[in-house]
Amino acid sequence: MCETGGYLLSYWNRPFFPEFCSHSTFDDAATYDTMVRIAGSYIGFALTFKVLADHYGWTHIVLVSNDVTTSLCWFGATSFDAVFSSDEYYTFTWLRLGSEPSDKQLDDILHQIRSLTRGLSVFYSQTSFCI
Repeated sequence: MCETGGYLLSYWNRPFFPEFCSHSTFDDAATYDTMVRIAGSYIGFALTFKVLADHYGWTHIVLVSNDVTTSLCWFGATSFDAVFSSDEYYTFTWLRLGSEPSDKQLDDILHQIRSLTRGLSVFYSQTSFCI
């Protein structure tokens, strides 16, 4: 999944923050030219993203995660919520998706993303997929 996310975000010229994509193929900066490697706490990850949002003037942030409170996506999402939801400069929306979404639920989520923002970033780990 990291490869697909890396290709798409490179094509769309959007930063790619892989949470746990450590294979050596990602060292190819020509193919994965928008990949930003970071490490550390989840709050550090959210604060790093905020620096980019400030730099590029992004004010409408939509985060999609699963609804499993013990997953990596959930821990990362709560950090984004802590950073962006309390800042009046941003419009932050956290969309939660169940583990077995219907086609209608997926369509609804995609519609909300399109309505609320103009870009897409994908975060993926070996056990979870966050948009």
